[in-house]
Amino acid sequence: MKCFDSNAEILEAIWTFEEKGRCTIESLKTRSNGDYVVSDEVISLIERTGLITVSNGEIHLTEKGKSETAPIIRRHRLAERLLTDILGMTPEETEESACEYEHVLAPGLTEAICTLLGHPRECPHGSPIPEGECCRRADVSIQSAVKSIDQMNVGDTVRVSYIKTDDHLIINKLYSHGISSGQTLKIRQKFPSFVLQIDHSQVALEKSVAENIYGLRT
Repeated sequence: MKCFDSNAEILEAIWTFEEKGRCTIESLKTRSNGDYVVSDEVISLIERTGLITVSNGEIHLTEKGKSETAPIIRRHRLAERLLTDILGMTPEETEESACEYEHVLAPGLTEAICTLLGHPRECPHGSPIPEGECCRRADVSIQSAVKSIDQMNVGDTVRVSYIKTDDHLIINKLYSHGISSGQTLKIRQKFPSFVLQIDHSQVALEKSVAENIYGLRT
């Protein structure tokens, strides 16, 4: 998060800090690189809207604040996934463009992008994407069919639904091999290691890595 052009972007920053542990007044007011500079006056103005509470130097989103911020976070992180999964940008390249996309994506378009990407659970940096109505509908219809690939058979063709892990090393390893939501792969071998075919290439993965890939047989 590098842009603080509006209260919405301040709320995004508070959300992100809280995800990582806590958000303090000091963390919003100053950063070593100078990106975040928010005055006490601005914090007080936002507090009066009922979106945040401030106590003992810490800032927390209220339920109202979370409700208003979740769609913004969702648009931003889906934009990052669109840029990496479809346009081939690296996660490090997506931030500025995602900031622009999040302000122009209409709700219907956001759902369309989410569906196109296979309802991803995480952004390219491994942060969770708030669930949308389209995700809840999809969960109801495919929940029983989605399985980790270690529960599938050699020869199965699988469309990846999501990567289920908080381990950034595993996430980065899978992304480096082109394995992400919406990708189609074929299981060529399961023992002693997994061998997966992706397009015209084959990738070997340890079971502890492969078991984090969830998808649907096609």
